[in-house]
Amino acid sequence: MRRTTLSAVLPVGIVGLAGLALTQTAAARSVAPRDFGFAPSFQLSGRPIGGAKPAAATAAHLAGSRIAAVDDGALVIDADSGQLIKTDKTGKQLAAIDIGKNAGLLTYDPAGKLAYVADRTGNRVAVVKVGEKLEVASSLKTPTEPFGIALSPDKKTVMVTTIADRTLVAFDTASGKEKWRTALGREPRGIAVSPDGTRALVAYLTTGTVDQVDLLESHKAEHIALSTASNPRRSKFSSMGSADSFARGAFTALFMGEQQAIVPFQRETPVQQIGGGERTGSYGGGFEPPISHQLAFLATNGERTSQITAQIGQHQPRALAWDQAHDALYIAGLGSDSIIQIKNASQVSIQEGVSASLIGKDRCGPDGLAVGADGNVMVWCAFTRSVQRVEFVDAKGQLATAAKVGTAGPSLVASSFTTKQHEGMVLFHASQSQVSARGAMACSSCHPDGRADGLSWRIDKQELQTPVLAGRVVGTHPFKWDGGDPDLTASLTSTMKRLGGTGLTKPQTEALSAYLEALTPPTAPARDAQQVARGQKLFDSAEMGCRSCHDGKAYTDQDKHKFQSATLPDADTPSLLGLAASAPYYHDGSAATLEALLRDRGRVHGMAEAAKLSDGQVADLVAFLETL
Repeated sequence: MRRTTLSAVLPVGIVGLAGLALTQTAAARSVAPRDFGFAPSFQLSGRPIGGAKPAAATAAHLAGSRIAAVDDGALVIDADSGQLIKTDKTGKQLAAIDIGKNAGLLTYDPAGKLAYVADRTGNRVAVVKVGEKLEVASSLKTPTEPFGIALSPDKKTVMVTTIADRTLVAFDTASGKEKWRTALGREPRGIAVSPDGTRALVAYLTTGTVDQVDLLESHKAEHIALSTASNPRRSKFSSMGSADSFARGAFTALFMGEQQAIVPFQRETPVQQIGGGERTGSYGGGFEPPISHQLAFLATNGERTSQITAQIGQHQPRALAWDQAHDALYIAGLGSDSIIQIKNASQVSIQEGVSASLIGKDRCGPDGLAVGADGNVMVWCAFTRSVQRVEFVDAKGQLATAAKVGTAGPSLVASSFTTKQHEGMVLFHASQSQVSARGAMACSSCHPDGRADGLSWRIDKQELQTPVLAGRVVGTHPFKWDGGDPDLTASLTSTMKRLGGTGLTKPQTEALSAYLEALTPPTAPARDAQQVARGQKLFDSAEMGCRSCHDGKAYTDQDKHKFQSATLPDADTPSLLGLAASAPYYHDGSAATLEALLRDRGRVHGMAEAAKLSDGQVADLVAFLETL
């Protein structure tokens, strides 16, 4: 494939890498100096797929976001506090209402002056009247853990993705009645609807795909694999020529006209090198960054979908916005506190525009973007819980030659975390040199939402599964898969050494520990109560022996055990909390599903006495385990 380099290096020098080394073994702590260089700010692989003219307008309500433009101000949903807040143009609060902590995304109907907000813990869509005050007009009951949300072009249907129950459900906005639902894969997040209303795209954290859902007839999903073709080599020490890469961490999607769409994601290469030349002091065993940050450009002609990707310098790109009037696409990096502008974004003449750094006295954590009527961008800063305005359009209404970052608005609401926990939250997501070499790695790269990327990484000559962190830190020591680190402080200290960072101070380590300990387990999916009861009876039985290792509040005996395994001779007993969200299973990730684990289809043997279970008993036990 022909490769076209469209720009030079991003001045702020951000690289995408990954992972909190609670996944590693405790052995081989020494870290050799490394120089990964800098990621390109925008480097397109392949021929642009845009047209000769800008794509047709795409209404903002066709996708969900953390922020929406309302009048000359904004409407934001803060996941930290769970408050929905209306602001003026300076970012000052005009009105607020509680929705629910850890809320999902919102979409806004400007004609009806209604906001639709995914209440992630309340299992509902809150329909909110937006005026001088904010008032919940009605609630739509959803399957478990709603997150992504979008309206149809005519605003007669609202669609929401649910994480735990893995569904896409549609409601009639007039009556509030459910119209249809369809099954989704693991860890769905954002949804975007095409301007003609014929299809929707659903982004995922762990499947490596986006789903294209037919909205007219079948409501079935077609899986589109995100391309993991590598970008041009940047290192003479390249070790990833034939290594398998995986698309992960896709939080959002956005249409540009009816035929083009954008999906940001991470390209991860968990096993770069095996055998001779393997670098044991790195993630993946190689010499290059195992993660890069990408944009997938998708185009469809009604029969087939074509795709190209671009590597970008925005670390953890989770927010998108498109200004159709100027054909300018904006992408924000949560970890890098930066925004890049792509000019002529829907055209064959696509090129890099200007960039903006949001790093000031405090980290911003851009988790939402919205384009105002003047073409300038409003940013939701998740770390400071404030709105910041960035001017990309000059006084003449043209794209400016340099971005002007305005003064951030006031913090709109208190954090639900303590001061120490909040500092840890920022450390967990931000890319900085104390955590990793040149600030290239962030804990959240491999642990989005405190969960896992669903991969097994080459660490110390072993493939080790990325574990879920949320809800699994308190009362589960020792840490690492070999149980080599006695406590969380020791684990984090050794992790920073492996990542090549300069190291956290003692207060910073305490802050990161406090944040991890504050994370709650992933929400369990809804399962049949009778089936769960039968499964629990099996789990508790002496014949199965599950409780001999997986007991107590966290379902772990905090000990190591020997198994029939070709990898670790002794493995630490993991917590079972959030088990439905932690596939694949075993320390080496060799069991793709819980059923495969119980049927002894992994590379680890001798864990449970499940060989004599009937298909029904296996289903019952899986149902119980998924509710933990």
